Amino acid sequence: MRLDAAGRVVAQQSDADSFSPTHVVLFEDAGVVVAGGSWTRGLDLRTLDTLWKTDSECVAVADRCYAYQPFTTSPPGTFEERDPRTFALVRSLPHIKVGQLTTPTILSDWNLVVVPSKSSDHWFDFFSLDPAAPITLPWIDRLRGARSIALLSADRAIVSYDGWQNGRFPASELTDIATGRLIARYEDRLPAVATAAAGTLLIGATVTEVLDPRDSSHGLDLPTLPLYASFEKGIVVLPLGNGGAAVLQREAGHSSEHAVAFTSIAEGACPAIDFTRVQLADGTADCPALAAARGARRILVSIGKLPGIDRFEISGVTADEATGRLAIRAGVGEPRSQSLASNAPTQVIQLESLTGHWLVGLEPDPLTPRPFGFWTAFAIDVP
Repeated sequence: MRLDAAGRVVAQQSDADSFSPTHVVLFEDAGVVVAGGSWTRGLDLRTLDTLWKTDSECVAVADRCYAYQPFTTSPPGTFEERDPRTFALVRSLPHIKVGQLTTPTILSDWNLVVVPSKSSDHWFDFFSLDPAAPITLPWIDRLRGARSIALLSADRAIVSYDGWQNGRFPASELTDIATGRLIARYEDRLPAVATAAAGTLLIGATVTEVLDPRDSSHGLDLPTLPLYASFEKGIVVLPLGNGGAAVLQREAGHSSEHAVAFTSIAEGACPAIDFTRVQLADGTADCPALAAARGARRILVSIGKLPGIDRFEISGVTADEATGRLAIRAGVGEPRSQSLASNAPTQVIQLESLTGHWLVGLEPDPLTPRPFGFWTAFAIDVP
């Protein structure tokens, strides 16, 4: 998938060499997407043709790829600066020691590379990116005492100087990288979550409440963790449980969430449905027990196969036209066993007076804990 400046999908890979990336990095100036897992691949954004492939990891900084071997059996491994369009070697950086299963944090504006340390007396090793020049980060002495460092963006980081002790969360600080200025401090929770797809996100009280890393203000509520998120560009990309991805773009407007009337049409058990699912009840679901319940504005909702759960209740449906969001709230009782169910409890509901294109989230009621539907969003067109 490729996005233009407005966040629209303008290219999609569909050839025999297609793949499912674990994370995606966008090099806008170079016009390349780098997707990785046990390998990394460079793609032409216009055609999504493969330009190169390697078993190295690639850390994106501006228009450069800093490549290293994450599975080196005898650390330190190689560390190299490469061109993301050709993967041609720009320069080798052997003085930077990146060990096995460690990921470097690169602050090129400050001539700094931070690598998790294997030493018993400090948590990180600090290297000059250019060995002939000094590290210029003005608060480097304080950073040397950090126990965790997570880069949120080019100018923001979450830093903790505490360890886990006394049964409490270690205090964390949202920090301006250029000055070391404290923007926000968190003592009662872990404020960041690391994802393979979108990197590290600043989160609120729940995992899917994403905060703006610039000032720790409320950013957006999502039905699932994103594949890509940029507050600067105002673009978020979400994976969909029914395939593909949804591209969200920030626009001026006012949220107007309201209740949507619905009627319960039928419920049943579906042995062929394994995971959470929301889709039109148009007869395409592999569920013979509910085949006769198809109809206009009817939605099939399933929580999938869960240990000891054989039914659930839909407590409400809300819609927000401003954001195109539809939320289906459902509750389950206490599980009766720890054995995985052989059938997925499923319902068909009919929405009253609602049409259009919607991004749907299945939300547990009460909201915490989340027993199902945690990482899943769906896109449906209600006729």
